[in-house]
Amino acid sequence: MAPTETPPAKPGRRARLRLLSAGYRDLLAVPGVGRMLVASLVSKLPLAMITLSLLLYLGPRYSYATGGLAMSCMAVGQGLSAPVRGRLMDRYPYRPILVGCLVLYLVALGALTAVASARGPAPLVLVLAAVSGVTSPPVGIIMRTLWRVLVGERQLVTAMALDAATSDVVHITSPALAAWLCLSLSGEVAFSVYGALTVVAVLLVLSLPNAPLPTRRAGSGHWAGPLRSAALRRLLVTHAAFSGMITAIDVVISLLNVEQGTTGYIGIQIGALSVGSIVGSLALGAFPGLLARGPKLSALIGVFAAGVVLLAATSQLSPLAMTLACPLTGLAYGSTFGALFTAGGDLAPEGNAAETQAWMGSLTQAGAAIGAWAAAEAGGLTALYVIPVIAVLSAVLTWNIRGPRSDRDLPAPTTTT
Repeated sequence: MAPTETPPAKPGRRARLRLLSAGYRDLLAVPGVGRMLVASLVSKLPLAMITLSLLLYLGPRYSYATGGLAMSCMAVGQGLSAPVRGRLMDRYPYRPILVGCLVLYLVALGALTAVASARGPAPLVLVLAAVSGVTSPPVGIIMRTLWRVLVGERQLVTAMALDAATSDVVHITSPALAAWLCLSLSGEVAFSVYGALTVVAVLLVLSLPNAPLPTRRAGSGHWAGPLRSAALRRLLVTHAAFSGMITAIDVVISLLNVEQGTTGYIGIQIGALSVGSIVGSLALGAFPGLLARGPKLSALIGVFAAGVVLLAATSQLSPLAMTLACPLTGLAYGSTFGALFTAGGDLAPEGNAAETQAWMGSLTQAGAAIGAWAAAEAGGLTALYVIPVIAVLSAVLTWNIRGPRSDRDLPAPTTTT
């Protein structure tokens, strides 16, 4: 009697968990990655907390309009100056630039706190807020560029997914931490903490293994920098639009709950969006092959559009139904941002890696500002109906964007005699 073959056993639960975590274990085994993740978290916290703290600190001393204007001045200063700092880092070693920005930032932040504490002139407070934004150490720009250098292409998607998850953790925790520091302790203590966290983040980056940023070769400069790439310009437009849509959803959730008299759900629903984003980022980071460039980016934006449609439908049912839909709506948040930043690095022309990431950071802020304004103007339901349309257009815009980077769309270099 012929022996019967025994079918292979299915992998057990522990084996499946090991398979899921293999990518993260390999990533964390790379020298410097642990410090990168800590630096990422520590650097994002003060940036997320300081704007709310400006409002809470300056409001009682001047007016909440002045506090809001100071928030805008700091954001504008940071956003407009980021490409300049990025271009400097493409041309010169990043360590002196990082230390120089840190010193100027601490001076500006200390002066801002001192003037506000003494109830000095409001225009001076606004100027110092802008200077604080201009001198903010470019830790985020450096880290998004160093990820590619430290971990290589094979583990880059997992690294970016994990970095996106830290952003969502900060998004959930920073409002409560900022309010507690300002209201339970004092504004002076809060700004001292932000300065200390920034120092720690800079020191962590400086302590990383020697991994210099890609530098621009002599004669390879162009006045437009990375913006001379047509494919990258399309990606930047999509990136700004996505940032605007994400912020618009937060505004829409607030408006709808105010209209329905269910304001207690606002924080819960916005937090649920971030929880969904964390889950989506970590899941796709465990399977980096699913986050390939090109059409997969469009597919992620399509998943986001479907989530917004679900949110719009449940908003007409009950606050509870809308709350349950929020994690599904947020599922593609972090993974899409990770894919956008990764594609930006792929498309960055040679010698423009840092400036490209700086432009993406600036457009994140610009898109968020426009999205918040547009959602407030359009109203809750109208915005929810428009966002999926913009998302589909964004998916079409990025459909044929491919990595790795290519210079086929760049103008031919000019020669001089």
